[in-house]
Amino acid sequence: MSDINVDRKSETTNDNIQLGSINSVINIILSAFKIPKKPVSPLPPPLLLVGGTLRPGMTASEITSRIISRQTEAGLVVGDVFGDGPNTAEAMELIRIQEILDSLMNEAKVEIVIAPGIGVTTIGVGNLGAPVVSNGITTTIASGYGVIR
Repeated sequence: MSDINVDRKSETTNDNIQLGSINSVINIILSAFKIPKKPVSPLPPPLLLVGGTLRPGMTASEITSRIISRQTEAGLVVGDVFGDGPNTAEAMELIRIQEILDSLMNEAKVEIVIAPGIGVTTIGVGNLGAPVVSNGITTTIASGYGVIR
């Protein structure tokens, strides 16, 4: 006799979607009508220009000290309270933050887009070396890259 159960209905799975029950099919249909979260409104360009230069940047030691100072909110002990030496949980917190920041700063990719219709002013060389100033707008979408610091 075979060990294969031929009476059992098989569930068809495709990209982690189970179609074996009516509930899962209804959930799939309902998820098509869910309203996604509203995206954040973009910051005004003058605020970005001024605010971007005022940011100090991220450091692992500052982030770690803020997390450790809030550990009491979760009922955890803070400081060297163990008889066998320093608090290893706090040391692990620093290592964790260092690795997260290292990944963000060295592996994250920031992409920007410049929309069409942005005003531009250019200066070039005209006849006999005289400067020529021209004004215009961007006509296509431009893209660029940035760095997290």
